[in-house]
Amino acid sequence: MNIPAALLSLADVRRWTLRVLLCVVCVGLSGCAALDTWQRNKIYRPTAFQSADEKQALLQANPEVQLLQIPSGTPGEWVDVLHLSSLSAQQGEIRVLYLHGTFRHAFRNIPKTGPMRRAGMTVWLPDYRGWGGSSPRLPDEQSIHEDAWAVWQALQAQSPAERKARWVIYGHSMGSAVAVRLARRLQGQGVYCALVLESAFTSFADVGQAGAGWIGRALVALGSQRMDAAADISGVQGPVWFLHGSKDDTVPMALGRRLFDLAPEPKRFNEWPLGHSNLHTDDTGSYDRVWRDIATSCAP
Repeated sequence: MNIPAALLSLADVRRWTLRVLLCVVCVGLSGCAALDTWQRNKIYRPTAFQSADEKQALLQANPEVQLLQIPSGTPGEWVDVLHLSSLSAQQGEIRVLYLHGTFRHAFRNIPKTGPMRRAGMTVWLPDYRGWGGSSPRLPDEQSIHEDAWAVWQALQAQSPAERKARWVIYGHSMGSAVAVRLARRLQGQGVYCALVLESAFTSFADVGQAGAGWIGRALVALGSQRMDAAADISGVQGPVWFLHGSKDDTVPMALGRRLFDLAPEPKRFNEWPLGHSNLHTDDTGSYDRVWRDIATSCAP
């Protein structure tokens, strides 16, 4: 599952607390870089390819994927972006920028693109630096937001035709906070037709509190990673579509509802009796139908 920062086991909470105490003892008020590194590893758990052979094997196993490389960060760093074509006759009319969550790299998110592609959309699915075949690094909140912005700019600059495309900004789990920040940055430009937030939350601190009470919130506060979607959501444009599983035990649906309440109109909240990362497996057809509704709302 794409697990945000603070949903840790009680054992993890105890170990983190001990680390904090040791840092305080060792360095007093000067801070603890080791704690920040440990926290970022625990939050993001990036899955990078272990070799070029792994990347080639995944490309061979997924022949529908076209791969782009987009510069991001310092010179010499890059983001890999998967491009997946529409599965319907409406190919290419509506484009999705898919911002994934923690842990799983882009190739592992391909199954979740099926409903989008069946609705006539093409999908661009980047790996932030630290994931997949993108530049190796331990990610942080700033680098993730930088990568989303770099990919957005590069896709808009591909050609005049691309700049006229109708874009959907989609984020899952942690990616929902990245999507909200990107949408806020584009406020007033009219360059996207829908913002879609799946398994969304208000902030890492609220996820921490939901999972471990005040201890979870305190542990997030001790680190540097915030992903505070609640602070950004008022600056986005509608329509905003919220998709959530009522059985989500990673990000409680109550947090998605709370972010929904803060979002501007027009907005819609859809729920399914499913979990955190499996809404695309809905066998009633209603999840696919929502994506067709999103496509219809984006039609000229």
